[in-house]
Amino acid sequence: MLTVPQCLPCFLDDLESATRLLFPGDKDLRWDITTAALRFLADEVSRERVPSFYITRVHRILKRLSGLEMPFADLRRRANEVGLAVAASLTPPPRDEPLARFQFLVRWAITGNYLDFRTVGTGYGLSTEALRALLEEKAGVGLHVDQTREIFAVVQAADSILYCLDNVGEIAFDRLLIAELQRYARVTAAVKGGPITSDAVLADAQAVGLTGVCPVIVAGPDTLGISLEEETEEMRRAMAAADLIITKGQANFYVMEEYARQASNHVACLFSTKCDPIATKFGLRGKVNVAVLVH
Repeated sequence: MLTVPQCLPCFLDDLESATRLLFPGDKDLRWDITTAALRFLADEVSRERVPSFYITRVHRILKRLSGLEMPFADLRRRANEVGLAVAASLTPPPRDEPLARFQFLVRWAITGNYLDFRTVGTGYGLSTEALRALLEEKAGVGLHVDQTREIFAVVQAADSILYCLDNVGEIAFDRLLIAELQRYARVTAAVKGGPITSDAVLADAQAVGLTGVCPVIVAGPDTLGISLEEETEEMRRAMAAADLIITKGQANFYVMEEYARQASNHVACLFSTKCDPIATKFGLRGKVNVAVLVH
């Protein structure tokens, strides 16, 4: 999906909420970051790019002007801890019920997408206890767009799968799904090369034990979602070679919806919508859970 007018206030609200949490007593720094982002958007914003391009840029402004290499380090750590604790408590259907088992693990992988602590997700200030309660609540909602049968058929026919990770915490549930996917195909997971809001990096994959389950590659630098402009050569090769690309999160959906228009491989997206411009693509509104085969 390309940028639409509704995206513009979201860019700034997200950034302002982040600076308020990070620098509550430094109004001058918050002003400098926000006004620098405004100037950037005024000069550069276009309907020809995906929204994640602009969210990435304004958060890079935050990092550059503040000098913080990893904003939200403590919140990122707590999200991983909660994800691991909840994932360890799950009891999926037995392996002799392969579709039901796959659907259960997909549902929980999407539930983990609520660990996105950007303002349009769970919020930057959410506590560990609230995170756990939120996941337990959302897990019972189910999928509003459910193409898991179609996705599972593609999984069963695939030789190789590229799984593009999204948030810290969430990746603990992805680890369970990836372990199941490896019964059917070779799986490679992709993380970001640098921290941006809540997106997972290699250290997070190591923290939840994912590197012991499958190979993990770096998709690119500190971008929100996949960037086809900044992807690594390893990521480019992995995308070209995969029979199926599975992506997590709305930011990855922005990019993969466009990519799928010319892709030769299959693309599935698993995520919770964060806004109406995305939800309305599926005839819905608000925050809904989606498992869709886009190509």
